[in-house]
Amino acid sequence: MEIPHDGLGVACEHGSVARVVWSVREGKAGEFDAPELAAGYRSSNPVREPKIGEILELPDGPGRWRVVDWMLIDHVDSLENVLIVERAV
Repeated sequence: MEIPHDGLGVACEHGSVARVVWSVREGKAGEFDAPELAAGYRSSNPVREPKIGEILELPDGPGRWRVVDWMLIDHVDSLENVLIVERAV
């Protein structure tokens, strides 16, 4: 007997429970080629993209960082996913 899943299998298969991998870069909105602070940073929330203004603490970096922009490629584990941040005061 097949159990219906109402499309939930597709969501799980495509990473709704996996955390997005990001290249974190310090710069201004739109500067996706800014200097990299951290590679392979995993988002704190597996369900949604970061919000502009959200505060991050990088595991290997000092201080706190505010998200000013982001670009998500269609793969959660892509090295081209970019978070642009500035120092949070």
